[in-house]
Amino acid sequence: MERVWGPVKGFYIAAYAAPAGDGDRYCSYAKVSVRAPANYWDADEVVFKLFGGEYHSTPEAALLSAQLVARNAIGAIPPGALTLLELGLHSASKQLIYSVGSSIRHRMA
Repeated sequence: MERVWGPVKGFYIAAYAAPAGDGDRYCSYAKVSVRAPANYWDADEVVFKLFGGEYHSTPEAALLSAQLVARNAIGAIPPGALTLLELGLHSASKQLIYSVGSSIRHRMA
């Protein structure tokens, strides 16, 4: 089961829940990205990849846990950190093609 939320302070959260162990419990994962993905698997420009836990009783509970972990990670970014964030996509010659930091600052403004 998958779900996408956003924007949340300029980011998008894509979460995925899957059966764990014997299938009585569910684990969850989240990706936080700067662009809205169609689904969890297509998320690109990912800033965080997070684990939402593995002992949830339903897939819905697993997804909500992944969302909470992602929201906490987004909320933990200090306001001044975005000016220092120099993530980006680079070409083979090391030229900056896309600045994630600039995109995030623009979305949070």
